[in-house]
Amino acid sequence: MKERPILFSDQRVRALLSGQQTQTRRIMKSQLMGPGQDNHEGCYGIDVINNHLQGNRVMGMENLSYHCPYGQPGDRLWVRETWRGPIIDANEVSDYERSPTRFKNPRYCQYRADTSHFVDRADQEDQSGWQAGIHMPRWASRIDLEIVRIRVEKIQDISEDDVMAEGVQTDSHFLNNFFTMHNEPVSAKDAYRKQWALQYGGTSWEVNPWVWVIDFTRVDA
Repeated sequence: MKERPILFSDQRVRALLSGQQTQTRRIMKSQLMGPGQDNHEGCYGIDVINNHLQGNRVMGMENLSYHCPYGQPGDRLWVRETWRGPIIDANEVSDYERSPTRFKNPRYCQYRADTSHFVDRADQEDQSGWQAGIHMPRWASRIDLEIVRIRVEKIQDISEDDVMAEGVQTDSHFLNNFFTMHNEPVSAKDAYRKQWALQYGGTSWEVNPWVWVIDFTRVDA
């Protein structure tokens, strides 16, 4: 079993904690060839970042999943999110000074996804110290996920069931607001499309990239 980090936004962390999200999609750095580019089993993938052919020959869609950079079924992902810490009480400062390593624990951290209290407060003291999730060390992570299944597909091929597994619910569900950012009636798939475009750019949905589809379960602490 291997462990790898994976970044989630505040909204997605809330969906994880509520048990609503059991699937995530991440854009493949190497995109399969499209129509007119000899797109068939046995083709090579194209590195869309560096614009050159990859060395891994793809013999089929099932084979492709073995090249997923996030791991394989049975591997674990530890979630990175916006955080700060360690937060030390005044009566523990002396203990911290003697043994700071003991305080490198999620119990001594705060996570912005937990509550809107942190972002609603106007005082600067409460707004300070937040660190981007990309910089979160392993010891500060509080959420572990175990990969159940990996596959690849085009982002627009997402099914209604998979939209739900991504944490988007019906119009009336409170989690839908995390993806729509407003209260106008909207379908779950359309809400997902809007959040995808917000995260990856205005035309990212229309481009319809290949994505890694990762099914997972949350590992109890």
